[in-house]
Amino acid sequence: MTRLFDPTIILVVLGAVALSFAEGAMPGWVVYMTQLAIAAALPALGCMIMLRSGLLSFGQGLYYFLGAYGIALTQDHLGLTDAFAGLAVGVLASVVVAIVIGLFLARYRGIFFAMLTLALSMVVYGIAIKMDLFGRSDGLNVARLSYLGLTPGREWASASLFFLCVWLFALAAIATHLYLTSRFGKMLSAIHDNETRVEYLGWSVRHAVHVNYVVAAVLGSLGGAVAAASARYADPSLAYWTTSGEFVFIVLISGQASVLSPLFGSAFLEVLRAYASAHFPDEWQLVLGAVMLLIILFLPKGLGHLFVLAKRAVVRPAGAAERKERAR
Repeated sequence: MTRLFDPTIILVVLGAVALSFAEGAMPGWVVYMTQLAIAAALPALGCMIMLRSGLLSFGQGLYYFLGAYGIALTQDHLGLTDAFAGLAVGVLASVVVAIVIGLFLARYRGIFFAMLTLALSMVVYGIAIKMDLFGRSDGLNVARLSYLGLTPGREWASASLFFLCVWLFALAAIATHLYLTSRFGKMLSAIHDNETRVEYLGWSVRHAVHVNYVVAAVLGSLGGAVAAASARYADPSLAYWTTSGEFVFIVLISGQASVLSPLFGSAFLEVLRAYASAHFPDEWQLVLGAVMLLIILFLPKGLGHLFVLAKRAVVRPAGAAERKERAR
């Protein structure tokens, strides 16, 4: 019960409520960019929990792809436009694939793990781009979604999708926070520090890495579903290595301070990319690289660490004043 009053959970719920009420006052392009930020934040959150155990995954694009095609293929081949049916298909496919692949990947660490995840994602991209089932390089269109049998009118379609994206992220963030603060979640940091000691305590590191990989896959799948529903489109490039690299990029920008950090980093990246491409159409990637370099040099723990520094700046003077008062 006390976990319900966790500051992070309260912040996530309040943020979701605030965004839900603000939707009517937000311009369409802000709504769309927020949805794209949420879509990228979910697989980035998966990257973050993998990094908690000391493993860098360049294969989140694989599950991003499966989540997006869960929505697209459910519509294209089953004739179902229900958002939850598409989500369920994408998540189920991701769990099955992650369980099978994870049995193999959980044996590896470091650069071997990173390269294997990248290679597997690229294999799927190579297959998808040649198969009619996935629409080859053209991809598949996604029609307007319905929700548990209810199809919103044209004027409510955008708002309904926005609410789905916001609350889907809120639920995923809360579940991930509870996961990371559980005994099993705390063990991930211990694996990062010293695997051998964790084994001596009786835990199976390979099993823990496998479970963590499946959880990250589910988060990646949810992000892909949000991306396909928002862009009304899914194509094989979602599994390309640059897509996975962007999720790692987001985690490097945002840091690992909280489950909200990837959303903060993703929103920052979307805004930066929009303004950089508008003002520097031929050099916008150079701008992104320069910002990335500055963050690594001056904020190696990510932008999320700014909140930690701000909190220290507020708490320390208050604590010092209290100690001075007691000394008197």
